[in-house]
Amino acid sequence: MSRYNRITRECSLSQLHPALSQAIREYFQTHQFGDADTETCSCCETISEKRNTGRLASILDGDRDTIYHLAILLTQDMLIWARSGDRSGTVVTWAKFKAIRVRVFVSGRSKNIKLEISGFMADSKEYVRGSLELGSEMAAQRFCEKVEKTVLRENPPAERKFPRWMGG
Repeated sequence: MSRYNRITRECSLSQLHPALSQAIREYFQTHQFGDADTETCSCCETISEKRNTGRLASILDGDRDTIYHLAILLTQDMLIWARSGDRSGTVVTWAKFKAIRVRVFVSGRSKNIKLEISGFMADSKEYVRGSLELGSEMAAQRFCEKVEKTVLRENPPAERKFPRWMGG
């Protein structure tokens, strides 16, 4: 069971939590990605609120945030995500579709949807793997399916060639 209650909704950039919206707009400007509103094709936001787990559990738990907001955006060629926590602050990152793979799956008993991302993020030379957890709502499912289809279209898997002795 998840330590957080999550709610996901599809929305516009201007409907995001103010800290996320501002951070994303500044990030677009700093990295010369163009106008954030114009470049964003699709967007969703997940609000995660920590369940009351007791004081001892919260001390042992590595995540300090009691509530955080996660925004995920699709542009023509990038996936951008931003996280803003009540204690950890705000961070934004991105990845080009051509540099990543994604996988969508439902997480255990919580039924939350996870978007697993692997590849090269934000001009990094290091291969990274991680996941973003969204709520169990239909909006989360639709958005993740859209991400998965877009990445697959822009970065199809390489055709596997079998050795000659296997008939290839």
